[in-house]
Amino acid sequence: MNSNRGAEPARVELLCVGTELLSGRSDGDGPYIAKKLRAAGFVVGKASQIPDDAAEIARALRESLSRSEATVVCGGLGPTFDDVTREGAAKALHRGLHFRPEIFREIERKLARHGTAIPDSNRRQAYFIEGATPLPNARGSAPGQRIVVGRGKDEKIAYLLPGPPREMSPIFDRQVLPDLKRRLARGRHVEGFSLHLSGVAESKAEELLQPIVSQKGPGLDFTILASDGEVEFHALIGGPSPSKNHALKVRLLRRAKALVGRHVFGSGDDSLENVVGRRLLRRGFTLAVAESCTAGMLASRLTRTPGSSRYFLGGYLVYSNDLKRRLLGVKAETLRGRGAVSAECAAEMARLARRRCRSSLGLSITGIAGPGGGSREKPVGTVFFGLSGPHSSKTEVFESWFSGDRETVRRRACAFALHQLLRSVR
Repeated sequence: MNSNRGAEPARVELLCVGTELLSGRSDGDGPYIAKKLRAAGFVVGKASQIPDDAAEIARALRESLSRSEATVVCGGLGPTFDDVTREGAAKALHRGLHFRPEIFREIERKLARHGTAIPDSNRRQAYFIEGATPLPNARGSAPGQRIVVGRGKDEKIAYLLPGPPREMSPIFDRQVLPDLKRRLARGRHVEGFSLHLSGVAESKAEELLQPIVSQKGPGLDFTILASDGEVEFHALIGGPSPSKNHALKVRLLRRAKALVGRHVFGSGDDSLENVVGRRLLRRGFTLAVAESCTAGMLASRLTRTPGSSRYFLGGYLVYSNDLKRRLLGVKAETLRGRGAVSAECAAEMARLARRRCRSSLGLSITGIAGPGGGSREKPVGTVFFGLSGPHSSKTEVFESWFSGDRETVRRRACAFALHQLLRSVR
């Protein structure tokens, strides 16, 4: 068994298989797995997207295992002709593929429970690489596989997992990650923390955190990630002494909060929307929204959190000027004189949403997501926000400009709206 060469963290690489990943139709499983691995103290050496091609899969897996102690391969374990991960991995490891009748019987039982006819193509999912250990799949028909190559300090491990996230994540969380910790993280104890920030750009967050980030070295790793108006700061402390790790974590966390505390909205698994929800509940506030350019995206994000019906009442999706006037009640003269994308319109939308829904707060978004519709005065990416109630006699209005394509502008606008809402209910 690999002892992980002392206290240095093991390197794990990811291969996400699927031609659809290369066409931009999916992000794959990589971000989910990478986040879990980093939190467990592993170095994520590389993440690659590979087409449904056995030769390409074989090449990528050989190269990955030459650099890393373990490789996680996701996707390509289905029953169709283009699911060739098993064949590619077998070729890379110079091992045969063998049909496992007991695995196929289990697949048959699963499909029969759902009243699904069992085509011959499902037999492909019961072919296992020589020496592989099955990784049971409770949510689908394709089991994963674990293959150990070499022994002792030369031991390498390949994990083949199904691609659908609802099938992949339980296998990874309950079988793969514990196995990696047992095999590759012995003698190494990991402490870590994450801070979630809003209302600050990634470059500014990095500048503020530089006194901490500059300490990066053996046993100490930092990551700053930005996504559509939010920033995450991750710190990992690893070494053989749990007490020293913990003491360092406490010092670093205290220092990080002193540097960026005004921008921090949460930590760990917190999201901007569930922190907003907790604040609304604590204050006893309810919320209604009125959306134009985001077309329901803000309401969708607010209702991701279970129990959101306790504070989120609903709202208005008023994309056209006609509905802004007829459904919500925005004044015709406002739309004619100032336009739908204006501070005046945003203020009316927020105020009317609050009044009509009888909520404590009203939040509005109206803007130009693009790619067309912009002007010199109001370029694409211009968005206005309104926030009405509960104690202020004047509705607050915010204007911002967001770069990026249509969907990026919409996502960043939602994050900005939630940030302003959070700021108002502290």
